Amino acid sequence: MDALFYWLQMKWIVSERPEDDAAKETLAFFAQILSEDHRLTSFDVSSIDEGKVYITYAGGADNESSRTVWFDRESVEQLNRDMFGGASSCGADSNLEDDEED
Repeated sequence: MDALFYWLQMKWIVSERPEDDAAKETLAFFAQILSEDHRLTSFDVSSIDEGKVYITYAGGADNESSRTVWFDRESVEQLNRDMFGGASSCGADSNLEDDEED
C-alpha cells in the first residue's frame, strides 16, 4: 500500500506540474516498483471525490483480480502542499483519471 500511495502522490504532483521532469522520473520509479517488485499488471486512479482518491489495480503476488482501494485525499495532496505551497487544483474532473498508466 505504501508504494501505491507514493506513486499516487507523485502522479498528483505531475498532474499539477507537468513540466517537472524530476517528478516524472520519480513517478516512473514508483510505477516500476509496483510492476516489478509487487507484480501489479495495472494500476490507475479510478475516481476522485471530495475526501478520497480511489486506485484500481490488478495482479500482485497472488495474481489477484482487479481490486479498488482508497486513500485520504488530504494526505495525497500533502506532499504537493509541502513542496510547493497552496491548494491543489486537481479535482474530480482532473486529468489524473484520464492518464495512461505511468
